[in-house]
Amino acid sequence: MMNSFRHLSYERSLNPGKAVFYYRTDSSEFEPLQAEVTRFRGPKSTFSDGYMASGTARAKETSDLGFSNPIMLETCYVPPLVDTVYCRFSLRIISNSLEPNICDNAEATKALREFSDTYRSLGGYHELATRYAKNILSAEWLWRNKFARGIAVEVSTSSLKNYCVKDVQYKEWGSSWEGGDLKSLEGLAAELEEALSCPQKFLFADVTAKIKTEFCQEIFPSQLFVEKDDRGNGSAARQFMKSTMSDGRQAVSFGAYKVGAAIQKIDDWWLDEGAEYPLRVSEYGADRSRVLAMREPVTKKDFYSLLNEIISITEKMIETRQASPNAHYLMSVLVKGGMFQKGIKKGEK
Repeated sequence: MMNSFRHLSYERSLNPGKAVFYYRTDSSEFEPLQAEVTRFRGPKSTFSDGYMASGTARAKETSDLGFSNPIMLETCYVPPLVDTVYCRFSLRIISNSLEPNICDNAEATKALREFSDTYRSLGGYHELATRYAKNILSAEWLWRNKFARGIAVEVSTSSLKNYCVKDVQYKEWGSSWEGGDLKSLEGLAAELEEALSCPQKFLFADVTAKIKTEFCQEIFPSQLFVEKDDRGNGSAARQFMKSTMSDGRQAVSFGAYKVGAAIQKIDDWWLDEGAEYPLRVSEYGADRSRVLAMREPVTKKDFYSLLNEIISITEKMIETRQASPNAHYLMSVLVKGGMFQKGIKKGEK
């Protein structure tokens, strides 16, 4: 039955905006943290500089390995005498995982609705919401910038509730949450759960990280993918994502996709037990650091394999009265959203 549809898509339920870096002064609440262009001479260092594709060393007299390459890159550093930098983004949460946005098969739509209804009735969204809240409050979305002297995260929601967690630079995926931190985690998770699971509800969250920085500390925003043909003369090979203010000044930023990827780094169900780290939710469990897919089709744990078993997964939830790891993973992909129609590559049958 789940093989009978051709078109299936879900709109994403978590919609982050850009995360913008800025600092404050005595006269301004918002001064954009700006990039600068750095030019320097870099030594030749790539494999192809010294070797041919076959692995044979290039002739010494023609390799010119002692010469340097002129390099132009964008860089970003905290201005002198500024000891605190802020990074802020907004997040909109909508219950788009309760049913497909597009599905061309009535039976498939029915099975997907029964899955989400059962998952919701058993409190499955609470598990997802708690994991999303952990990543938001522990500032996973700062990526490399999380290595700092001190970080505090503040979250204000459209329901007029505020949450604050300090010293989050020490919090990791497996860290314990106690006292006021636990109270903030539980409060934010409850709001996220309601917004994810109730069709009449939606939530806005305003998230700000306060980062204690060192003197002229380097900041790492999102990098733009720049084709060589698009650079033009005098353009930097590495360019950062930026947000432009009304006065024309630009603040370095994280892209919405990068923020969302960090929030959705919750898949530790890819291993039956004892997964050392969570993956960003994806259909094949891509692990970018290892350049591997942890949910290859041969494992039968990829999204499409489990989607074909959604009726039996729903029946098992009803029987056991709890959501299984496969059910959590399936729903996390539906929350992520995407186009799941079944096509074939050109030349295949």
